[in-house]
Amino acid sequence: MNLEKISRKMMELGFTSYEARAYVALLQQNPATRYELSKRSGVPRSAIYDIIQRLERQGLVNALATKPEKYVPLPPDRMLELLERRYKERIEELKKSLTELRSEFELEQLWNITGYQNLIIKAKEMINKARSSIYLSAWKREVLKLQAELEEAVDRGVKVVIFSFTEVPQIGQVFSYELNEKELEKVWDHKIILVRDMEELLMGEANQSYPRKVAWTHNKAIVGIAANHIVLDITLYGLRAGVDVSDAVIEAHPGELELLGRLLREKFPDNPWLSLDFSKNNNSSAPSQ
Repeated sequence: MNLEKISRKMMELGFTSYEARAYVALLQQNPATRYELSKRSGVPRSAIYDIIQRLERQGLVNALATKPEKYVPLPPDRMLELLERRYKERIEELKKSLTELRSEFELEQLWNITGYQNLIIKAKEMINKARSSIYLSAWKREVLKLQAELEEAVDRGVKVVIFSFTEVPQIGQVFSYELNEKELEKVWDHKIILVRDMEELLMGEANQSYPRKVAWTHNKAIVGIAANHIVLDITLYGLRAGVDVSDAVIEAHPGELELLGRLLREKFPDNPWLSLDFSKNNNSSAPSQ
């Protein structure tokens, strides 16, 4: 490789043209004075002093205690080791910064997932990551596809709460109207809302026959709205079916149930289930039928 190519490669690594030419010239002849180096490298004498200083600061050139002052270059192998170490450190710092930036960016973004199989894959991935809770609103077909992962989550101690208009397997806590799925398909498309640990959401249509985009996000506001939607469906189910749903909604609304209970009792004063204390310390049993 000729000297011009070496200089170009050094410039690709961030060196200026003058810095590269001065270092290469010093490799060819050293030790050398600034005058000699300027003459050999083609760097103007007015610029050579600053160039030598910059190379010294980078550890690529050393000054000898001579008069006039002469300079020697860092050997190429050591220069390459030095550059490799510096660039590796900078890349690691950049990687860390980009990862942090990406995490902040992704937490606020709403992503589209296209295709039924991709929906199921993402749902399984979320369930497998769950640490504390899974709130799922879905139809029988989708619950069956996720059944193994949901059961494993229950075995890990994850709180699994499922709401459905259709009949679904008993996994965790299930609140279901047990409607016939085939009949329901005549008026509605399959839908799914999956909230993991109150921090991640998958929501949209779950249609096999034609691709639909499903939303996936960590956005706290959107996750909260989706969780509220499931809790509202469960609460209405409890009112209609006369079922105690307090345990299912406590985690989704900590500290808010007392107010919710008061509002519901005012609205439905004759419903015996609303006389229950919907608090975490609730030890009440269901009212007698």
